[in-house]
Parts: sequence; C-alpha cells; structure tokens
Amino acid sequence: MATIVITGCDTGLGVEFARQYAGEGHRVLATCLDPTHADETRAIAGNVEVRKLDVTDHGDIAALARHLAGAPVDILINNAGIGRPHPPFGETDYDNWRRILETNLLGPMKLVETLVDNVAASQTKVVAFVSSRMGSITLNNSGGSYAYRSSKAGLNMVVKGLAVDLAPRHVSVIALHPGWAATEPGGRVPVEESVSGMRGVIHRAGRHHTGIFQTYHDQPLPW
Repeated sequence: MATIVITGCDTGLGVEFARQYAGEGHRVLATCLDPTHADETRAIAGNVEVRKLDVTDHGDIAALARHLAGAPVDILINNAGIGRPHPPFGETDYDNWRRILETNLLGPMKLVETLVDNVAASQTKVVAFVSSRMGSITLNNSGGSYAYRSSKAGLNMVVKGLAVDLAPRHVSVIALHPGWAATEPGGRVPVEESVSGMRGVIHRAGRHHTGIFQTYHDQPLPW
C-alpha cells in the first residue's frame, strides 16, 4: 500500500485520481480548497482522507507537512490548477494572471520544497505535475492564452530543474499532459481514461525517466 498525496481534489481529475488510487487499496490524502463542498471526494470508498489545502497559502502547506509528521509520501501529485479564462491580447487581466501563476506555478513548487523529505523517505519517490500541452513553447502555433500558457511553461521548467536537483535523492519528477479531458465543455478524453493513462506513466516513472514531459497515453511532448 502506497501513500498518495493529491492536490485539487475538489472536482475533475483530482477526484478521479483519488478514486482510482483508493480503489486499488492505497492510502490517499486528497486535498481540496473546501472539503465541506467536496461531496464526490468525501464519498469515495477506501482509505481516503480529505483535507483542506490552498496551494497558494503557505500556512496551509506548512499545516499539511505537520499533519504528515515526516511520514513517507510515495507519490505527490500536483494537480491543482486554474485553466480559465483566456482573455485575448489587449484585454489582459493582470490580477487574474498573478492568481494563475500563484496556483499553477508557485504553489506546486512550494509544496515540493515542503514535502521533499517525505517523498525521499518513501519507496516510490515520484513527484508528478499535471501540466499541459499548452505549456509547450515548440507547439504554440495558435498564440493567445498568455496567462495559462506561461504558467504551464514555467511549471515545465520547474520540472526540469527539480529533476536535476532531486536526482541525488533518487526522486523522479515528471510533467503530464492529461489531454483535453472532459472536465470542461468540449473535452474529448473521458476523465477515467485520462487519469488511468497518467497513472500508468507515473507507475513506470523510474530514475531514468525523471524530467520527462509525457501525454496521458505515454507519448513524449517537446518542451
């Protein structure tokens, strides 16, 4: 039985990550902005603990570390994120851009810095970030979505840096693209399929895979 810590379990991918890992008998610590409204997560059967965590709140992150009290964390999944809105050039909402960067980039970094000892103490030693194909500089042929794209491109750089810095501790750090998951209007990839695929990539992530950027169906993406 592994211990899995997952952020952003209020809805969508986070709920499904928690459901699938708990369904296989793992211990899941599912973190939410507001556990009192996370009905789907609280209804998951198995060894699931639902706990409040705002990844932009360093006090919440410190409280989570105290709660874990040095216990090993086999897999840390940085899933929490903001995807919308995508205002066009000339209509940039800079306050919202800062909020997106705090949530999608700075918060996940702080969480890893805080829980790295827990991860390094485990058997599996994996940190996974739910990134996006929209964070690929090479694949940006359509422009727009400046706030979201920049947050995920920055996250990808964090993944590469952590892969180098944490290699001596045998921690694997990976970036995952969930596909256009059906968590929003128009999404084409069933949530169950997206999460199952990402879990497969995580399961295969050994020390030689650290620093990769993969799709949910295990295809490499250019940075």
